[in-house]
Amino acid sequence: MFLKRDYNGVKVLKEKTMKSSKLLALAGVTLLAAATLAACSGSSSNAKGEKTFSYIYETDPDNLNYLTTGKAATANITSNVIDGLLENDRYGNFVPSMAEDWSVSKDGLTYTYTLRKDAKWYTSEGEEYAEVKAQDFVTGLKYAADKKSDGLYLVQESIKGLDAYVKGEITDFSQVGIKALDDYTVQYTLNKPESFWNSKTTMGVLAPVNEEFLNSKGDDFAKGTDPSSILYNGPFLLKSIVAKSSVEFEKNPNYWDKDNVHLDKVKLSFWDGQDTNKPTEAFKDGSFTMARLFPTSASYSETEKTFKDNIVYTQQDSTTYLVGTNIDRQSYKYTSKTTDEEKVSTKKALLNKDFRQAIAFGFDRTAYASQVNGASGATKLLRNLFVPPTFVQADGKNFGELVK
Repeated sequence: MFLKRDYNGVKVLKEKTMKSSKLLALAGVTLLAAATLAACSGSSSNAKGEKTFSYIYETDPDNLNYLTTGKAATANITSNVIDGLLENDRYGNFVPSMAEDWSVSKDGLTYTYTLRKDAKWYTSEGEEYAEVKAQDFVTGLKYAADKKSDGLYLVQESIKGLDAYVKGEITDFSQVGIKALDDYTVQYTLNKPESFWNSKTTMGVLAPVNEEFLNSKGDDFAKGTDPSSILYNGPFLLKSIVAKSSVEFEKNPNYWDKDNVHLDKVKLSFWDGQDTNKPTEAFKDGSFTMARLFPTSASYSETEKTFKDNIVYTQQDSTTYLVGTNIDRQSYKYTSKTTDEEKVSTKKALLNKDFRQAIAFGFDRTAYASQVNGASGATKLLRNLFVPPTFVQADGKNFGELVK
């Protein structure tokens, strides 16, 4: 559960994009069955009228390399300071970001993106460094491939020639299916049609990087958490990261879409998760814009009375938990089974479908979920499918209804 001030829902950063939800994901909004408690007070502003979003973070990033990292601690920060070709609007639709427009060949193999001419790279101090150009995307992918990016698997078998380059079967990157046709046109050639290709353009592995800056930094590019070790083309500039203390952002005053960036500053304070009352208390005294609530905590009933009907549950996240049964157990080393008779009996039980179903049906999922989410929120994270029931809709029915 979360406490939240009035920022018109979760779109607190950019009116037309999901930059806000990326930041909120960093803050922990996507926790299972979390709830948001909207307070009556307005957003935090200083004497200059600057709006500041204040919340918590729980994990320090160890680098800022958005092209190679697979860690959320890094990606959730850099996704708010680095823009790719496309991004998602509040409904999940793909909308222009660095790419102003795009087209797809009839055979579905060639994607051509036209870049906007008002997009620039900036230093952490907000000084203009260079234009964002098509070659920056080529440089970014080559760097990701050379450095064996954690996200390479997303595109390695999609882009023509990339798999061969990564495996060393070809050494000339110009043979890979990405080309800068001119300063403002970048083109990708795929091995086979992918209706979901555009979703990959929002990932760090396909993000751009300025080649001159990259070469000037060498091994120090994105090393550690120094804000000056990367360039910025997104809505925010990273100002500082102090380990186990704070992460601070400021609005990029020259960002191409600055009119739709509705926060001036963002400050995240480190929280180790131990004192569950701390975020709530910080919200009450005005230090935090929002705060997670814990329904099973001793202070929850009092907080609930104070804010009454302002508790709103966020959407269930995309995580599915399950218990798998090893029906071919060979070792009993870490079990209490010692005799051959016990081992044979155990193996027989595990191979019995009715026995396995009995375990599944005997597990009280609601009671288990209520330990963290309370009785009122326990059922909000339950599902019977790997895919969320509301994942897609067709003919007026959601996915859960369609597959019944």
